[in-house]
Amino acid sequence: MKPPHAERKRDLLLAVCSLAPPAADGACAWCAEPLPPRRRIWCSDRCGDAFWANHWWSVARSAAKRRDRYRCRRCGTRAPKRPSRAAFRTEPAYKTAMRAYRAARRTERLEVNHIDPALGRHGQLSCVHHLDNLETLCPACHKVHTSALRTERASA
Repeated sequence: MKPPHAERKRDLLLAVCSLAPPAADGACAWCAEPLPPRRRIWCSDRCGDAFWANHWWSVARSAAKRRDRYRCRRCGTRAPKRPSRAAFRTEPAYKTAMRAYRAARRTERLEVNHIDPALGRHGQLSCVHHLDNLETLCPACHKVHTSALRTERASA
């Protein structure tokens, strides 16, 4: 069971969120469709998932990577793929491939960037995590973007 303050934060966020329709009694908080019997907030799991994918960082990060097909939006770099156990005839071959994958993942990973900076709001329900404010970047492109933001802030 969720703590009562979590529902209040969600309701406050829905009241100011640009993606959510105006609140109405008996309507879905995300799409404004009438609520089916035994539903209180979302008309379907899809609406609830859409809310969390746009407001909670860990869910939004996964959704952004999936949307961008695990590629850097700027240079097109792909993340390394995890080897499938079924693709290897022997256990030692699979373990060797996994070691190579883990080593590559450290340097060839993908990061999700907030276009408008989150400024420490990663652990909070926030509209800053909307999917249209997120982009998947490789570490090199993310570093270039972040340094450009720093110089922009320093000159302002």
